[in-house]
Amino acid sequence: MRANDRCTHAMLASCLLAGVLCTIVILDYSGYPFAPYELWILEYHLRNQDLAGSALLALIVLVAWLPAGRQKALAFVDAVSRHPRLVAAAAFVALCLGTLFVELDHPIAQDEYAALLQSRIFAAGSLTGLFPPELIGRLIPPLYMNAFVYGSFETGQIASAYWPGFALLLTPFTLLGASWACNALLASLALLLMARIAVRLSGVPQAGGWAMLLAAASPAFTGMALTYFSMTAHLLLNLAFVWLLLELSARRLFLAGLVGSFALILHNPVPHALFALPWIAWVALQPGARRNLLILGAGYAPIALGIGFGWALLLSHIQGAALHGLVPNTGEPADRILNFLWDWHVKLRTALAGPGDDVLATRAAELVRLWTWAVPGLPLLAAAGWWLARRDPRALVLGLSLLATLAGYLFVGFNQGHGWGARYLHPAWGALPILAALALVRADSLERCARLGGYVASLAVLSLVFATALRAVQINEYLASHLAQRPPAPREGKHVVFIRIERGNYTASLVQNDPFLRNRVWYLMSFGADKNAQLMRDRFPGARREFADRRGEVWRVD
Repeated sequence: MRANDRCTHAMLASCLLAGVLCTIVILDYSGYPFAPYELWILEYHLRNQDLAGSALLALIVLVAWLPAGRQKALAFVDAVSRHPRLVAAAAFVALCLGTLFVELDHPIAQDEYAALLQSRIFAAGSLTGLFPPELIGRLIPPLYMNAFVYGSFETGQIASAYWPGFALLLTPFTLLGASWACNALLASLALLLMARIAVRLSGVPQAGGWAMLLAAASPAFTGMALTYFSMTAHLLLNLAFVWLLLELSARRLFLAGLVGSFALILHNPVPHALFALPWIAWVALQPGARRNLLILGAGYAPIALGIGFGWALLLSHIQGAALHGLVPNTGEPADRILNFLWDWHVKLRTALAGPGDDVLATRAAELVRLWTWAVPGLPLLAAAGWWLARRDPRALVLGLSLLATLAGYLFVGFNQGHGWGARYLHPAWGALPILAALALVRADSLERCARLGGYVASLAVLSLVFATALRAVQINEYLASHLAQRPPAPREGKHVVFIRIERGNYTASLVQNDPFLRNRVWYLMSFGADKNAQLMRDRFPGARREFADRRGEVWRVD
């Protein structure tokens, strides 16, 4: 007990209580004692991943209570503070290896596949891919058509349904055959930015080490960096946006607008819009507000309008007609604009919902993942840092960005689906380690909190080792079981693999192909053995079936 103080006692008690509450929410939301159904993927992951995660965090909280090792943990924080670039480089290498061997370099969700598909299209020097029109219905599962990938049954053109910013970021890596390195690099740069913002706001070099360690030791940050989701890019660009607005010069305002405009088109504008709203309001309250807002807006306009809305009109052309057939696609600009507007109307009507009981329950479940995929107590430390630094308006606005993101998704009617940690909150997640770092550097000057730093350092180091290992095993097991639902294609020769679709197991997501079908193996939806055989006779005379089971069929094409 003498090795701890009042703040450490409060931290321990709060983390244990939060762990109990998380367990209750997990069991209730996932329908205990009934087995979770994989179709409801959030409930499935909560039960199969976060129960164990919550138990491990409770164990870490108790083990870190012992004073042994605290001085070494604090020395590690100092080392991170002195060598941020070395830490970022090490993180890059580790995340690349994790993408290849933990995440198996596979885009498990259609959101990821759409971005990777579009980057391959861009890498080929084109805006759209090309499938045989008669195979569009097999190469793009109907459930996903015009939701994740747009396709034309007339021309065979295909493109990602999302705005193309993240695909553009992926493109250089795709050209090099190293698309797996993109998010790893973005996450490493985000670590450096979190450190710099924490040092700038606190004036204490050690704050940078705290921010980097708390982020790197949180599986939400590292796990999301192993995927092809655009959330790590959102996180980095939002941090760059904050860094530029810490000083309100004309140059930095314009650059902040450019960064923000690219963030708007990463995949959809909502994540950055929610995050940026408090900062734009803060700029409007500063002296010279009109001039500053005009400069910021001048930075936002070109990319957001040119690429964002231009891409939407391209998709309208590929789609052929708006959803529910509002206007036939004659190719006239007016018809394309009407189709675009109607499409967005339908999407918004589908996505938006009032904060009813179901939505609140879903957001509570996602908050559980925010807690269980972070260093124990990180949200509490961030709240404390926000309060202690409240006299600095920049720290205050940073916290408001996180709250605005949380509040904005109260009006979204569906859950995050796949994704590690709290996916919808991830674009604003960088606020947590930065604000927590502010709390920890100020706690040293408070007598009742003088030993809190040693306790948190132990929590972070234990989380870096054990929580990261647990989540890596969980992610790898889920990816391996998911890919095992696909019939195995031989390593040599050209093959067509038909996948039997089971909506409850996300087998439709296994239908993934090169945008120009340059890959050795084509993955198609199975419509039954007879129809599959007829297709192969018509398109590939002489093809023979080599394998068939409940998962589908494998045909060799000579």
